[in-house]
Amino acid sequence: MGTIKKTAVAIAIAAGLASLGCSTQTTDTATQAQQTDMTASVAPIVLTDAAFLAAAANEHSRYTVEAESVLVEFDEVSQADANSKWPNMKFRPVDGSADWNTKGGLKLTLENPTDSPLRVELKVADSIGIMGVATHQLDKPIELAAGETKTVDYLFNGSEMGLDGYRGGEELDLKTVSEFQFYVVGPATKQSLRLHDIAFIERTGDFVKSQAREDVIASATVPTVLNLSQFDDPNSSILELKLGTDVTRVENNGGHALRVQYSTAEAYPTVKFSAGTQGESWDWTQYGDVALAFDAKNLGDKGVQLFVRVDDDLDEKLGGGATGVVHSRSGYVQLPPQSQDTYYFTLKDLAEAMNSGMRGEPPKQAFSATQVVFGWGETELDLSNIVSFQLYMMNPLADAELEFDNLRLIPNLTNDTSRYSNIIDEFGQYTAEQWPEKVTDLADLQSRAAQDYALLEKASLLPDRSTYGGWSDGPKLNATGYFRTEKVEGKWALVDPEGYLYFATGLDNIRMDDSYTTTGIGFSDITDVATDDLRPSQVAESGYLESTQPRAQLSPLRRGMFTELPDYDSELAQNYNYTQMIHTGPLKHGEVFSFYGANLQRKYQQSSQADALAIWQDVTLARMMDWGFTSLGNWSDPSFYGNDKVPYTAHGWIVGSHQRINTGNDYWGPMHDPFDPEFRRSVATMAKSVADDVDNDPFCIGYFVDNELSWGNTQFDASHYALALSGLKASSQQSSAKKAFDELLQQQYGSIDKLNAAWSTSFESWESFAQGVSLPSDLSEAMKQDLSVLLSALADQFFRVVDEEMQNVLPNHLNLGSRFSDWGITPEAANAAAKYVDVMSYNLYAKDLNSKGDWSHLPELDMPSIIGEFHFGATDSGLFHPGLVSMDDQQGRADAYAHYMRSVIDNPYFVGAHWFQYMDSPATGRAWDGENYNVGFVTVTDTPYKPLVESARKVNQELYTRRFGQ
Repeated sequence: MGTIKKTAVAIAIAAGLASLGCSTQTTDTATQAQQTDMTASVAPIVLTDAAFLAAAANEHSRYTVEAESVLVEFDEVSQADANSKWPNMKFRPVDGSADWNTKGGLKLTLENPTDSPLRVELKVADSIGIMGVATHQLDKPIELAAGETKTVDYLFNGSEMGLDGYRGGEELDLKTVSEFQFYVVGPATKQSLRLHDIAFIERTGDFVKSQAREDVIASATVPTVLNLSQFDDPNSSILELKLGTDVTRVENNGGHALRVQYSTAEAYPTVKFSAGTQGESWDWTQYGDVALAFDAKNLGDKGVQLFVRVDDDLDEKLGGGATGVVHSRSGYVQLPPQSQDTYYFTLKDLAEAMNSGMRGEPPKQAFSATQVVFGWGETELDLSNIVSFQLYMMNPLADAELEFDNLRLIPNLTNDTSRYSNIIDEFGQYTAEQWPEKVTDLADLQSRAAQDYALLEKASLLPDRSTYGGWSDGPKLNATGYFRTEKVEGKWALVDPEGYLYFATGLDNIRMDDSYTTTGIGFSDITDVATDDLRPSQVAESGYLESTQPRAQLSPLRRGMFTELPDYDSELAQNYNYTQMIHTGPLKHGEVFSFYGANLQRKYQQSSQADALAIWQDVTLARMMDWGFTSLGNWSDPSFYGNDKVPYTAHGWIVGSHQRINTGNDYWGPMHDPFDPEFRRSVATMAKSVADDVDNDPFCIGYFVDNELSWGNTQFDASHYALALSGLKASSQQSSAKKAFDELLQQQYGSIDKLNAAWSTSFESWESFAQGVSLPSDLSEAMKQDLSVLLSALADQFFRVVDEEMQNVLPNHLNLGSRFSDWGITPEAANAAAKYVDVMSYNLYAKDLNSKGDWSHLPELDMPSIIGEFHFGATDSGLFHPGLVSMDDQQGRADAYAHYMRSVIDNPYFVGAHWFQYMDSPATGRAWDGENYNVGFVTVTDTPYKPLVESARKVNQELYTRRFGQ
């Protein structure tokens, strides 16, 4: 999961999410509360499902279901028809559109059952892409030899990665996938394709499901602003035109509706409604922001695509200016078979300011209505002169029968901002709900300080702990004065500076940086900051940005969320700051505020933020000891270094002007080029900074360097070998990695002819090869073997340089690695790291070590390992998103914590695990990217969650006897 580093002027990226798993066994058999993995929420594609096939459409082709497969036969395309005939098979979501945002692609098992070669195109399109907009549809050719069956990877970021054959898709919106189709480009003979299976490839990087909270304020009937026609009076119909349609008036729910039969005889069968005779129009300005709505039934057994067009001028065919684009606004929606619903079409674009800046949204008013997606035309219509609207189809593949009723205006449901108004109180809490930890008023908050002061007086390490948190009741091994590793009776262990067995438990991100949220205030004249390759320590620390204009309310939606924010001359104004880089949200830069920091000032009644933080640091250390934790996790504020009470881990970011390798699949940023001589200088600078902070402190366990780097993964070849493939594309004169790769290949083969023979390529010379080469998507085994060698060399160079430079300045502290994620780890990277790090580190968001991923490499590597991140969240404490793995409630979080930790403690290769993170995200989302997760041990008012704390305390009390026995 991401975390951010804030300087005096900016909050920037500093961490990543991951989800790894393990196949080792655990002895814990506790019953678990319901858990949801937010990354696995997409229903599988079942090709032979009747409802799925009913929503499909095909043209110039036929399909038959054969057992568990679907056979598609495509018609011949002559030379004369090559530009007008595209035999196709279109598969569409039953509900009109699908959200594939958490997926990285499709894995298809395909067969050519004929004795001739097959070439088809596979296309995925969103709600705009189905209209032929190339940037919203992604195409890839698929070729199969006669009789061949093979599995094909289709990657949603194939164009971005520059992979062979992919076209378009630069703006493909995976949240609104409307279809995927196979089609033939002519001229072509008759062809057949058998589809055996379609599965999803998981997406890499920091992805979460939006709108995580699905509860509503209340269920309500869609309000009507103005009735246009309910068709009950046969003499007052507003129907003006029928084209390729047969219209009858039928009884419906005690009233009447229009039944419309759309015919394939016309390219655009239409029913058109107007305000009256030519020259008349509707004036809807008095009704404000409204949408055109209607009730519709699809009486057929196949899904249909319906188009809506609204004009604010007379049609050009009648002498006006409405063309379907000019003076017109058009959209479309998929009507599932045998369905009925209310549909609405907005008359202007959604304002950009509607971006809430939150990953999880607050509860909303529930209306049973489906939005008609905007397709093309005017961004906003003239509501004073609405002349007509049409309900039509475009080149329908089969006749369709629909019923329409209750044509009307309704409020624009997409612009309903009531759910965001005044949702956060003066303490940063959600106003509409109650929970046990919620602060009621200032006196309540201040009364909680007494518990903290009492804890400061009594807090101590658990009875079986050494000075450094090791197991003082256990065996005493060789003491070096610093932390080290040792394998004891078949189990890896850390050994503390006094020689006692040590297991690291604790919390990540104990700092204020991620407590800031955007307020909606900013400067309108600040230019965006270039963020390519920018890491936290590159952001200047120069206070507020200079501006020629006063602060302005740039996002009324954000500003309206807060019932109260401090005045600038208030003591609490010390908790304001300004960020010049926002990754995701309504603003690119803006003012931020920390409710958590303000609450510390309030609770401890301090006029100075610094004084309040000093108390907070002491209280936090007391809590860690009282809760039984043995360490502070990654990204703890450097002010905790040298605390002489609780050991900690340090962290360094590699920044600088060295070269990078961009694969197009680099979530947190392009990979470092470790062959660039400048890279070593960048690492040396980072190492000195970390060493200066640590100051040879024996309480420092060790250090992490960077986080969740994009090494690739083994889900598919394009990802596995991405760094090598991207490196080879560059010129050796511009890329140090390419130069190193070329040298390795020349050492392997000697002559270019031998390389060509092995790879079945035709490169002219090593000189031409040095200019950059692209390899085909279907990599041969010889290519894969050589690419693996290049990956190993790259990873070896990275970890070797980092280890050498860190050892120069921190020889007494453990190298804890770079915290691998499952979407960013390959065997080559893991094997290289194991040669240089002291402890392998992984981030794992899952139920436990047994439930996710492949850990077969643990015995092979035989290395001590640590979990850098995991968590569980809920939505019962005023936050709108449960994080990456969710539970029902706070007790569920507590139970899940114990189960997870015991699975780690019982694993002989693991020497620790850290929870992400100490405090909840802001309810309105952290400033960098809108994360608003309930994943903290404490709330925004610094109030501990008792069930979670008690669970952790119990796990920590039994830690050493469970791990090492007695």
